Amino acid sequence: MIATVDWDALLTVVWSSLLAGIGVTAAYGLVILGGIRALERGRQGRTGEAAIYGVVGVAGLATVIAAIIFGIVVLSAK
Repeated sequence: MIATVDWDALLTVVWSSLLAGIGVTAAYGLVILGGIRALERGRQGRTGEAAIYGVVGVAGLATVIAAIIFGIVVLSAK
C-alpha cells in the first residue's frame, strides 16, 4: 500500500511553524530588551526613554502571551 502525502498541508505546517518559532522568539527578545533597557534608563534618570522601552517590553510580552493562548485554543479545538 502506497501512502500519499498531502504536500499542501505539509508545506502549511512547515511555514507556519517556522513563522511561529521565529516570531515568538523575536517577541521574547523584545521583552528582554525592553525590560533591561527600561531599568537602565530609569536608573540614569532618563524617564522618557525608560517609558518607551517599557512599552516595547510590554508589547513583546503581550505578543508572547497571545501566542501561548492561541496555541492552547488551537490544540483544544481538535
